[in-house]
Amino acid sequence: MDITKIKKQFKILLASFEHSAKILLKWLVCSVIIGLLIGLIGSLFYWAISAATTFRTEHAYIHFLLPLSGLLIIGLYQLLHSLKNSGTNLVIKAIQSNEEVPLKVSFLIIVSTFITHLFGGSAGREGAALQIGGSFGNYIGKKLKFDERDTKILIMCGMSACFSALFGTPMAAAVFSMEVVSVGLMHYAALVPCVLASLIAAGVAGFFNITPT
Repeated sequence: MDITKIKKQFKILLASFEHSAKILLKWLVCSVIIGLLIGLIGSLFYWAISAATTFRTEHAYIHFLLPLSGLLIIGLYQLLHSLKNSGTNLVIKAIQSNEEVPLKVSFLIIVSTFITHLFGGSAGREGAALQIGGSFGNYIGKKLKFDERDTKILIMCGMSACFSALFGTPMAAAVFSMEVVSVGLMHYAALVPCVLASLIAAGVAGFFNITPT
């Protein structure tokens, strides 16, 4: 038996194990950070929408100001130069072609959705969840200087976490976020990070007594 050859193979195996362990640790840490941060942001967003809905219900006259709220939202997007550079499609493009997702997307979607609900407009939370989570995931990826592939995974983690915090469905949130970017395709490398981020975000929402609706 060639001892030298065995030692060489053992070193290769050990190096491979260390590399895998580092990758696992990296994504565990990232998933926890994303889950905690986006879980908190998602909870705050939920409270804001609930407060807006309650206020509108108690003050029915506010419906008459709905046209003005539309102008206010348009003005806000124009002020931040985001009329053509926003929406769920921007987040999807960021994953498909490495386009930038400005952090201001989160601010705009939170404020515009709040205003819409406050004045009686119709705005779902699904798209908002994807945009908020996606923009924060992209921001964190850029700050950590992750490469294109890892930044895409962080974007999907952010989307999963925010969706989970708002709707209380961690597994569905993870699968939906991975599939929505490429219908029919599954980004398996993002599965564990997305599921973990979703579970933590759901836990954060539960800690603050958020009742998914």
